[in-house]
Amino acid sequence: MASFDFTGEHVSIVDGYNQRVDLTLREALDLLRWLSDRRNTLLGLTSHSTHQVQSGEKRLEIHLYQDDLEHLDALRTAIPCLRESGSAFKVLDAQLDPVTERAFELLKELRLEYKIHPLLEDNDAFAQG
Repeated sequence: MASFDFTGEHVSIVDGYNQRVDLTLREALDLLRWLSDRRNTLLGLTSHSTHQVQSGEKRLEIHLYQDDLEHLDALRTAIPCLRESGSAFKVLDAQLDPVTERAFELLKELRLEYKIHPLLEDNDAFAQG
């Protein structure tokens, strides 16, 4: 869990690993605006992740950035059950069971970031081609 400190001169953020980031007041305002612009996305992703963990369902989540949008049709063909989640970048998710080895090969060929939820306990929980 992160903790935050505002001293009047700067804002400090300390994460659960005790790593600290000090922001100037301008940087803190920029961060606040950025978070505010993405509020609905963050809330949606948080509730979506909570629902998946509660149901115990394994899901594949693909982060499709603007530069990767050309691959969307190929991904939809390989994984017909894909759904889009709204955000600054495309987040696609699907039930893991019907995802074929060919679909995983495609993700690696296209060098796309993906995660399997709930996160696996090994180091391959995050994979990138």
